[in-house]
Amino acid sequence: MNRISKLMVSLLVGLGLFFTASKTALADGNYQITNYDATANIREDGKIDLTQRITYEFDGDFNGVYYDQNLAKVTDVSDLGVSITQNGQTTQLAESSTGENNTFTQTKTADNLKLKVYHKVSDDKLTVNYHYVLSGLITNYQDTAELNWKILGAGWDVRLHNVKVTLQLPKPVADMQAWTHGPLTGYTDVERAQGKVTLTLAELDTDEMLETHMLFPTSVTPNNPQVSNEKAKEKIRQAEAKLADEANQKRKAEEKRAQVIKRIFSGIVFALSLGFIGILVINPGNKKTKLPPLKHSYEIPKYAPEVAFAVLNQTLPDNQAFSAHLLDLAGQGKLEIVEASGKKNYVIKLKDKALLEDGLLHFLFKNVGNGTEFDLKTLKQVKNKRSRAKALSQKFDKWAKQVKNQADAYNYIDKKTRAWCITVMLGACVNLGILLLAGVIFSGMIRWICLGLGLVIILLSAKYLLTHSGYTPTGEREIYELRCFKAMLKDVGRFDLREVGDIVLWEQIMPYAVAFGLAKKVIKALKAEFSVAELENGFGIYYALYFAGSWNDSFTSSFEQSIAAANVDSSASGSSGGFSGGSSGGGGGGTGGAF
Repeated sequence: MNRISKLMVSLLVGLGLFFTASKTALADGNYQITNYDATANIREDGKIDLTQRITYEFDGDFNGVYYDQNLAKVTDVSDLGVSITQNGQTTQLAESSTGENNTFTQTKTADNLKLKVYHKVSDDKLTVNYHYVLSGLITNYQDTAELNWKILGAGWDVRLHNVKVTLQLPKPVADMQAWTHGPLTGYTDVERAQGKVTLTLAELDTDEMLETHMLFPTSVTPNNPQVSNEKAKEKIRQAEAKLADEANQKRKAEEKRAQVIKRIFSGIVFALSLGFIGILVINPGNKKTKLPPLKHSYEIPKYAPEVAFAVLNQTLPDNQAFSAHLLDLAGQGKLEIVEASGKKNYVIKLKDKALLEDGLLHFLFKNVGNGTEFDLKTLKQVKNKRSRAKALSQKFDKWAKQVKNQADAYNYIDKKTRAWCITVMLGACVNLGILLLAGVIFSGMIRWICLGLGLVIILLSAKYLLTHSGYTPTGEREIYELRCFKAMLKDVGRFDLREVGDIVLWEQIMPYAVAFGLAKKVIKALKAEFSVAELENGFGIYYALYFAGSWNDSFTSSFEQSIAAANVDSSASGSSGGFSGGSSGGGGGGTGGAF
């Protein structure tokens, strides 16, 4: 029986813990305390009638909040009441041990009063109002009455924002002093004519406390039962003067440290900016060659279409450039492209076996085709087998790099000037970012200097980039010619195409139009300018590729799909003034949080 009794007790305790845990489930989310506003009315009997209004902003689901009132030096707590304000409506809460919604519990020990408020809240603001009367914190000495009270203690779950505490005496007091201990950024406002002291603080961190120490005549609290026959006024003043002096010394040290950091930081900022401006004034690198505005050029470029693409764009050639490459080879008689039976299908036939030395063409003819030819239908089927698609993609990447190397071999790039252009762009961004940061941190003359330096850097950087080129003088001329040729293709249809030359010339131009993505525009203009008979006669067997079929769209579509299949990978997912540091040993001190 003994063992069974123990087992039953264990089960009951376990069940109790389970149900308690379910009622006070952990919160799911984050929250912050956006406002703490307290009013402490000091009564003639020496008691403090305290009302605290704590505003929470919840992001997630919460079951309630709690508040711990430290009872050090507090002899009694009475007239307890708790209410909540949400969406402009205030609800008085009943005390209950059930943990039901809109109730609260209190757990009191010799050292602490724990208040737990049960109120479910999700993604909303909530103000919890605590009201009670504290006894024992005010002592009437022979020469003065003293309130030494730690209003807020360290140990909050989150930081408090917008802290305000108002201490109101029952009548105006000419001889009143108040000191506050806590963060040195706070402020104490003593209004003797109103008998009021106001403590304000932007933030109170979780490891900081807020304490008030006040002296006023005993006539303010004549009915205070807590009295002492000692004199304490001068002793308290001396102790607070020492704390105030220490706080002021600390403030001065912090201000001095801040000034040193400010000077060092601003010096670094100005040195960087002036150094960068100096580079821009020196104007390193070769300046652009002055060239006339773009004009129409009808001269066939000296490069193959795919190389022309890489030279003009300074990038790797794409699928369209490869399509133009095949058309160019067909124009040279090294390939033959014919329309096959079947919708949008073409056969590419090998005429010059020397082309098989090219890795990409070798793969297309030998691995995709039968060794002497391949068609687009077979090419599109490459995507169905990952290994073949990957091999094709690798061959194409290698071909594209070889073409880019051919373009780079002309040495049109001025590497030093291009490096300077990149340096200027990055330097301008970095310097402007630092100046912006300095302008936000500092004020006055430093902010205006930062603004002036920023404008100078913007203007000089823009001037540098407009007057310098990443090309050599020869490269600039060649790029200019290519741009003029492309401008002619862009403007096709706005001039008489017959003036350019016969259709044979246009047959040579077409692969470049394909590479530059302007084929459709050129074809439309040629159709409008020349008759079908003229086009058939001029383009011969390739008339069908450009005018009667859809070679470029069909080829690029088939090629892109096959290559794309290789790249599909699985993804994983005293008086008015500042606070003093230290503590005067005040009693009380509240902390809290949410659950």
